[in-house]
Amino acid sequence: MTHDRAAGSRSLELLEADRLALSERARMPSWLALTLGVLAGVWGGSPLFTGSDHTSVWFSLYVVGLVLVFGATRATGVRLRAVGARGWVAFGILVFVVLALYSVSLALNSLGLVGWVLLPALLAAVCTVAAVRVVDASRRSVLRRDR
Repeated sequence: MTHDRAAGSRSLELLEADRLALSERARMPSWLALTLGVLAGVWGGSPLFTGSDHTSVWFSLYVVGLVLVFGATRATGVRLRAVGARGWVAFGILVFVVLALYSVSLALNSLGLVGWVLLPALLAAVCTVAAVRVVDASRRSVLRRDR
């Protein structure tokens, strides 16, 4: 039995090209990170609109975010099961940071510094955009096997 190195190399090159094409196809739409950032910012700034009493109503934005992520995943046509360690770390840090910034918003509102609530809301939006991009890059990296 003989092995043809050229044929083997060509097959590996085709496989790598397919993986690269699939990872590009799996890229989340560009609007998703910005939209999720806006949702996080609006939720973080919700004490501006309702005070610190009725902010749990704004948590329904979480459901909107889940629907957007589900829709964007369906739009790509590629369903990835793995996110990778870097993606999970980014997600964990994001949850901690956004909740901390939300707490800061509530504290600022209770101290009567209502105008300053915009700062943590803006930071929550920026952190969310960055984290969504890191998670997307991580999941595509796992697809390409660039672990």
